[in-house]
Amino acid sequence: MKANDSKLLYERIYDMVRKIPLGKVGTYGQIAKLVGGCSARMVGYAMAALRDGQYAVCHGSV
Repeated sequence: MKANDSKLLYERIYDMVRKIPLGKVGTYGQIAKLVGGCSARMVGYAMAALRDGQYAVCHGSV
């Protein structure tokens, strides 16, 4: 996967995670199925790649 491709995929993952309502959770597997074209492990990599100050609702993903 090219760096630009993974960046676009990470953005799709972050967009999906931001849609999780407060008080609700989604597993990495559920997020991966909704995004399509990735695995639960890829969702985990994307979440780990967030730097301090970047916004994504991490509390909703487990």
